[in-house]
Amino acid sequence: MEQNHKERRQRLRDSYIDTVRQMQPNAFVTLATNSTSDVLEITRLIGRFCGMMDRELCGHKWHTLPAAERTDGMFFIEHVKTNIHAHGLLKFPDRPEADLPMLTALKWNRLTCAGETNFQSIYDVEGVAGYCTKEIGSLAFDGDQVVLVGQFIKH
Repeated sequence: MEQNHKERRQRLRDSYIDTVRQMQPNAFVTLATNSTSDVLEITRLIGRFCGMMDRELCGHKWHTLPAAERTDGMFFIEHVKTNIHAHGLLKFPDRPEADLPMLTALKWNRLTCAGETNFQSIYDVEGVAGYCTKEIGSLAFDGDQVVLVGQFIKH
């Protein structure tokens, strides 16, 4: 029985990695609150963060743009009982003039005050997706720990 459970979790992890590969993200972003947060709170903060980034990158009418012209991606929330943080694989709108690492830190710190960010360009999508999905194999992993950026977009 446990073997079957382990195989299902591995298939789920492989599916997320495949989905990320198809998204073709251009950024690997880690967001930490450095405070007592839960999955629901960090999910809410992720939604606000993505909206703030889109407003900065796409202008004040960002919410009227089609989803394909806005930030897209997926976050995986880790260490929910200890040092909760989220790893995001994101596809930001193409704005070469934007300093994405600086904007990420600015917007996240506006939301969290004591939060931290880590922004990296992606060179190995599969490798970074494997890193982000490592907790899926754990029995403590819950589906609510996966956050799709698209869930915040009203269609």
